[in-house]
Amino acid sequence: MAAACGGEVSVSVDDDEGTAAPTTAAPAVSEPDADEPDDSGEAPAEETTTTEPDDEPEAPATTEPDDEPEAPATTDEADEEPEASEEETTTTEPAEPEGPPPNIYNDPRGGVFAEYQASMDRGDHPFMQIDAFCNAHPAAADRVATDKGIEADTIKITHIRSKLEDFAAIGFGTDVGDPAEMFETFVTYVNEQCGGIRGRMIDLHTIHVDVLGDQLDEIRNAACIEAIEDNDAVIIVNSSGFQGSATLCIVEENETAFVTVQPQPEEFMNRSGDRLITMTPTAEEALGWLALDLIQRGELDGKTVGIAAPDTPGQYEAVEAGLVNVLRDNGVNVAVFDKVGCGGTVACTEGAVDTVGRFRSEGVDVIFNVFNVISAPLFLVEMLNQGYQPGDVQFYASDFNSQAAEIVASKILQFGGVEAAALYNGARIMDSRDVGAYRLEGYEPRAFNEMCTDLYGAYSPSGANHESEDRHDGNSRYGMVGSVCTVLRTALRALYDAGDNPTRADVYATLANLGPIDTNEMVPGSIRPGKTRVPDVIHNLVWEFPCTKPYGLPVPGFEDSGGTCIYPIDEYRPAPS
Repeated sequence: MAAACGGEVSVSVDDDEGTAAPTTAAPAVSEPDADEPDDSGEAPAEETTTTEPDDEPEAPATTEPDDEPEAPATTDEADEEPEASEEETTTTEPAEPEGPPPNIYNDPRGGVFAEYQASMDRGDHPFMQIDAFCNAHPAAADRVATDKGIEADTIKITHIRSKLEDFAAIGFGTDVGDPAEMFETFVTYVNEQCGGIRGRMIDLHTIHVDVLGDQLDEIRNAACIEAIEDNDAVIIVNSSGFQGSATLCIVEENETAFVTVQPQPEEFMNRSGDRLITMTPTAEEALGWLALDLIQRGELDGKTVGIAAPDTPGQYEAVEAGLVNVLRDNGVNVAVFDKVGCGGTVACTEGAVDTVGRFRSEGVDVIFNVFNVISAPLFLVEMLNQGYQPGDVQFYASDFNSQAAEIVASKILQFGGVEAAALYNGARIMDSRDVGAYRLEGYEPRAFNEMCTDLYGAYSPSGANHESEDRHDGNSRYGMVGSVCTVLRTALRALYDAGDNPTRADVYATLANLGPIDTNEMVPGSIRPGKTRVPDVIHNLVWEFPCTKPYGLPVPGFEDSGGTCIYPIDEYRPAPS
């Protein structure tokens, strides 16, 4: 599902009782002052240096030239010792900085956000300004064809779009606008208004991929081959979700860069040669950070955990490595860890009846939701069928399978019904994105998102214009514009920074060394070798039904229920390194 669908809780992990810490480093959970910048950053006062004269000074002591200047005297040649004052005061003026001053965006949220922006000097970079998607810049004079997909006057990018609208046929439609038009609008703007990339026009191809059927992995791998062998894509981009072994087809087998919003297994990241860029934590990180945070807080003490994972390629293994093993290594009682079959589809139900039965017999009272948009409501319904009631279990989730996306999680009410939503109410979610922050008092749309949506609204061929307030009606169009803008500008920065006549290898090395980048909702994130998942911070959210905050997400068939919602319940903090 599109990962872009984008009460106070006291947070403390002080171990006053001397309990053992988890064996793997947990995230720090002391809450940073996200709204107040550091007020101790005054420049130090100039220092006054006092020099006491020696009896026999070894250097010239005169500080003012004589009318007829002489060569400086040495200790052996001086006829007279200068008369030293009791105290000399030397003031050194600071050197004038070379070049223009740093171009730093002052984030009004302060705290970790301002610190992050201070690490990103935007200079006059044509693809790093906060008020423009790109700026016109000179074309390279001696452009030549250098590699497959990189011609003298063009460079090729392929957009793989998952056909999310097909979910409507089974009642899981998601209103994310038109991602294909969004990519095309930004690319056309770059070509026509900014001169392409150093004079090379972006040649964009779009491949539309099915999301339903029993041969999805084969379909996705076919899209990989089309993008690389037929389209010669230098970079492949995606904002609507794309997973399974086709990711390795792109980044490992065909050694091509892939910039996506889809959480990826750690194994895929390690095998990618730093060519796999994801705007979310890796699958294992999303799960492991959640587990460690709960362990450190003591929330799993004495609990009996049940986990059911889909057999989608790479997902069961990620759940085992990132979640189950971390819990068990730290003494948590994981009583049930079962695999639920998907039969090559997105509806994972094979064995679910037996798994829920085991949950009941083992006394499971904590469940981690790692299912996709279709399978999670079906699993909850089976729990209801076997007697589970609200309050019997506490649910936890991350953005694994997009369960931190409001549209995705809302399907629990739409297809599970009021009883399933009541069962899931109060689920705790850990994520890097600012999901539902627009519901909180004092929220202001982020400057980067406003720039992106203003450009799309002004230049989209359809006339579509998706404003921040649109989210109040429950759609994810505004968030999708931000995701497309983030993914594409990351790719374009790498292409620009790779120089006048880059090879594919130059582009990929540059992509892996971008450092801080602009992201959807301006959440701190960066890319460096060995760390090509972007997020640098995390925080906790809660899923509610009925929603107690403004703008509850309206759910078809349940318009008078108050809707569902996800919103932050604590401050951002650095993600574990």
